[in-house]
Amino acid sequence: MNDLESRLSKMNLEILSMEEIGGAHAGNIYKVEALSENVNTREHYIYKEFAEGRDQEVEIHKNIEEIMTSFSRVVNVWETSPKAMLMWDLGYPVKSGFEALPIAEKKILISDILKVLASLHGMDTAQDKLPVHQLNTKWKDWCLDQLGKLSSRKSWSSPEWEITIQEVYERLDIPHYQTKCPSVITHGDPHLENVFYKDNEIWLIDWEWAAIGSPLRDVTIFMQDIYDDDLISYVPEYYLQCMRDRGIPLDNDDFRSDLSYLYIDHLTMMLAWEVEKYFQGHLTEKRIRGIIEWKIGEIERVRKELEKKGLNEWI
Repeated sequence: MNDLESRLSKMNLEILSMEEIGGAHAGNIYKVEALSENVNTREHYIYKEFAEGRDQEVEIHKNIEEIMTSFSRVVNVWETSPKAMLMWDLGYPVKSGFEALPIAEKKILISDILKVLASLHGMDTAQDKLPVHQLNTKWKDWCLDQLGKLSSRKSWSSPEWEITIQEVYERLDIPHYQTKCPSVITHGDPHLENVFYKDNEIWLIDWEWAAIGSPLRDVTIFMQDIYDDDLISYVPEYYLQCMRDRGIPLDNDDFRSDLSYLYIDHLTMMLAWEVEKYFQGHLTEKRIRGIIEWKIGEIERVRKELEKKGLNEWI
């Protein structure tokens, strides 16, 4: 780690200890304790060295640094190879203790996170500084590939899962859906592994997928780590109220339409990612089966709701 040592040395930081953080990451991540030579204090950081082809966050930070400062705790960014980022150590992600919380405490935490997302979505859009999010076939193709691999390895994998994904994308024509809500700055990946609670504040990491898009993009990704019917219903209603409280009215029909289509697309995305984590040994067989069954069930539920409301063109 000569690059890390050299970079911190130039910041007048002496490394006291360093530990690589394992897991399914897009790069190498290290927990670092360093001594600040300027004030002679110990500080704790996270150093992220980006994997090749996964360094978009460096450009994103350069383009919207003034916005990210309010929502993240980045200390330094290196644009030369190897591209990397130094952040304050925020402890453990919200996801690590979320499932153990009582429902009432989960609601409080969810509310706090949604307020932060609404605040982000209320910022000036900076249209020329971020890409524009568009639905496509990417997540469907990846998910079908992942489920196909799973089916070839595990007898309990159901071919009905792949059929469900294929049919809902074809019948709803999800890849060509045009979002209806006003475009805003979206974080792009605010699931609970990228959300931290530190110093009585909510912080967001991993801005790699930040883009201009429907606010429901973030809301439906945030919903991916929630496995409770009541909380799933609570999230969009509370978020809608947050936006209205900020003086940003969203048309109810547009809101519901974006919610449904983006939720299906992100259920599919996260289903594929969870299968990948299972392949890498980060999830048990029992857990991945439960996750798949829940997400497939949610996709079917939303599809039926769209049919019932007549929002699709194929009933």
